[in-house]
Amino acid sequence: MRVNDYGVIYAQNTGFDLSAFTALSLVFTKPDGTTLTVTNPSVAVGAVALTVKGNIFPANEYITYTFANGDVTAAGNWMAQLVYTDSTPRVLHSAPATFYVGS
Repeated sequence: MRVNDYGVIYAQNTGFDLSAFTALSLVFTKPDGTTLTVTNPSVAVGAVALTVKGNIFPANEYITYTFANGDVTAAGNWMAQLVYTDSTPRVLHSAPATFYVGS
């Protein structure tokens, strides 16, 4: 992915069951430390298993987000972390994931 790309689907495995969510927030930290936060329904729970680069993401344990125009504004290393909330209320944070955006 490169700066100003959009329509690119981001998928992240969380390792925990997301099926009972009441709120999902995906927080991207850009290389300069600023953040982009997106929420459901833009952040969706994967309903079927997904294979990404040879890794299987089980159904209900990963999220997807499609980058919108204007989201990807900086080159460098990005970090993403999901914040999950359910009705108990229980709040869980995924392990941070990193990815590179080219110029």
